[in-house]
Amino acid sequence: MKGSTARRLAALLLAATISTGLLTPTSLRAADARPVQVLGPHRTVGVGNIDVIGPYANASVNGAGGPIASRLTTKLVESKCCDVVERDDMAQMITEMDLAKSHVSAGNAAPMPGSIIPAQFLIAGSVTAQSTADRGGGFTFGSGGTSVGLGGSSGDLTIDLRLVDTRTGAVVTSFKVKRRINAHNINFSTSLSGANIGSNGFFNTPLGKALDGALDDAVAKITQALAAQPWRGQVVKYDAGVVYVNAGGEGGVTVGDHFDIERVGESLTDPATGKVLKETMVDLGVVTITNVEEKIAWGSYAPKASGDPARGDFVILQPR
Repeated sequence: MKGSTARRLAALLLAATISTGLLTPTSLRAADARPVQVLGPHRTVGVGNIDVIGPYANASVNGAGGPIASRLTTKLVESKCCDVVERDDMAQMITEMDLAKSHVSAGNAAPMPGSIIPAQFLIAGSVTAQSTADRGGGFTFGSGGTSVGLGGSSGDLTIDLRLVDTRTGAVVTSFKVKRRINAHNINFSTSLSGANIGSNGFFNTPLGKALDGALDDAVAKITQALAAQPWRGQVVKYDAGVVYVNAGGEGGVTVGDHFDIERVGESLTDPATGKVLKETMVDLGVVTITNVEEKIAWGSYAPKASGDPARGDFVILQPR
């Protein structure tokens, strides 16, 4: 009899656990986002403002954007999908430059104007949904003076993000990441020699855990967007028939690769917006890669036009 009761309690416990959301199907936990390799030179990316909008914006969460941006910055650095540049504390960096410029600070390590690395892409967005009480339920069962109660509630965290090309201001891609937030309550009571004994514990799947999952999905989508951009490197140096390129093995460059060397001849821009409408490119020649290191590669140059390649000319990978 005792074994039968135990089995019934176990079955009821499992049913209650599922009904209150303690066990959540895997398909609801994670978005289908897989990181991919970003070929070519690493792009520079800055994380801009992430705010909280709509009915979820209130005094208690208005400052949430800063920690979210900081966490996204950390995850991008850890992913190694790009070179992350600081944008949150620019005022402090400018102060350091002003101190060096005015000779208040000294030494060759002092930052100077013009040394900040520009961000090619900027990430910005908003928390558009955050709730932990959209859905809920509970269950209580017992036998022989002992009872177990389970309860739970759940909601969603949604962040809308966009990747912006800082050269043109165009939005390269925008996307939404969403994760489930679960909160659970378990209470237990029994009697021993006529005395009631009980406990009540509240267990949260923290908002931080849901946020981490959402930002992991965001990093994967950002990586996919960067990988979809055309492979375009630049000339680092030209010396006696050898061209040095600003990408190496880390960017997928291999010995034997052929690159077209191009230079912007003319840029046609919209007079109203300044947007680049068309760029006329001058085909200078081809470089064949003979040496590859982690972050740089170089090889022999065969000219197609007069004039030598110069630092900053574009490097376009030919089909392999």
